[in-house]
Amino acid sequence: MLLGTGHDHSADWWALGVLIYEMLTGVPPFYHKNRNMMFLNIEQAKVKWPDQAKHGISITSTAKDLILKLLKKEKNQRLGHAGGSTEVLQHPFFDEINTQELLEKKTKAPFIPEKKDLE
Repeated sequence: MLLGTGHDHSADWWALGVLIYEMLTGVPPFYHKNRNMMFLNIEQAKVKWPDQAKHGISITSTAKDLILKLLKKEKNQRLGHAGGSTEVLQHPFFDEINTQELLEKKTKAPFIPEKKDLE
């Protein structure tokens, strides 16, 4: 997308990798305060993980594996490119989720905020 060469569904898997990384760390994976440097990071840089001792953030090897597979620079190698959501949901990161119940909307949310939490 950055290069203006068009994109396909594999961009959605990239976006999922960015979202999961950001949810676990609090920042996007290729963030830089300089927008041009951030775009260069997206194109060329490897994913960097926060230092656990310095930042107090621990990311499991399973989560790292999923993120790295979703953030492959070459879209043809990206998780989900060939097999779609089935391929992605077969990753061990999702092992504890009953995907059939999830798709049938039978899964209960692990946390439901109270109205006072939203104010």
